[in-house]
Amino acid sequence: MRGSPLLRTLLIFGALLLAGLGLFRLTTPTKPTSPSQAVPTQKLPPPPSSATFELILSATAKSVTLDFDGISFTRENTASPLEGRVGIPGDHPLVSLKVIWADTSPGHRFAKLRLDRSGRDSIEHVFSAPGDIDDIWEP
Repeated sequence: MRGSPLLRTLLIFGALLLAGLGLFRLTTPTKPTSPSQAVPTQKLPPPPSSATFELILSATAKSVTLDFDGISFTRENTASPLEGRVGIPGDHPLVSLKVIWADTSPGHRFAKLRLDRSGRDSIEHVFSAPGDIDDIWEP
């Protein structure tokens, strides 16, 4: 064999010591930073996206209320489409619709909502009921 057995033993001991030190650093939990060193992270809400909407009714309504997360549109005695523009906060707004039909005779009626958000595909949802509509939708 070549080399000194003492030198080989010292080299192996040094390699084991370095490997042990690396494992010690990986398995030791880190200490929390003090409050003065901590960087506050605040998640800002996304800016509201602009959208146009169109609500088409299957019959004449006595009252229509369309609500986008607290922004309401109301119309009385109408059969024409309800249209407008609204700023919608977040990716999944809560849309609620309440329609009271002018004709109280039994029959299945519907309201079709088309939502065109800037930079995204148009989405549609049909609210239907055998009587008045009082429903929510989360696109």
